[in-house]
Amino acid sequence: MSKPKSEKWYAAMAARRGKGTNQYTKAKELGLPKPEITEESRLKRSKASSRPHTEETKKKISDARIKFLRENPHMVPYKLNHYSKGRSYPEEYWKTVLDSNNLIYEEQYQIGPYQLDFAFVGSKIDLEIDGDQHHLDQRIVKSDIRRNEYLSSLGWKTIRVKWSDYKKLDDKKTFVEGIINQLPGSMVK
Repeated sequence: MSKPKSEKWYAAMAARRGKGTNQYTKAKELGLPKPEITEESRLKRSKASSRPHTEETKKKISDARIKFLRENPHMVPYKLNHYSKGRSYPEEYWKTVLDSNNLIYEEQYQIGPYQLDFAFVGSKIDLEIDGDQHHLDQRIVKSDIRRNEYLSSLGWKTIRVKWSDYKKLDDKKTFVEGIINQLPGSMVK
């Protein structure tokens, strides 16, 4: 049996998901007791979740999701989860590097369903600062391949910096100069 949730937990869930998103937060807002889960409803839920989808149903779900995300790029889960916290430390670091070199770029630039870390729009160059998950998690690796192919089909070049490798460099200045040399001179403020 799980321990009861605290008021702090309920507040965090309401802030994270929005008000009134489920029966528990709705009951709390209305000052009602927490809804009870009956054995019957628990059995229904477990039976429904254990039934596998057919390949046809999986394809319909996938197609509908892809269509929705193309029409609503701001709802891409990665974007909602990653960027809701603001810039990561590596992105903050590279923003400082780019600013100190007086480069003109767009931050978090949206192209289709993808958001670019640092976009040099005029020259169609995307600078991505990657954490290790971009090299270790096969789902993210495959997603990055699709992303790169999509951007390439639109004439964009992607430059990826693996943050963990960059941190280990003795000569970061030369590495940064190499990146900056790949950017056109017109990108300077």
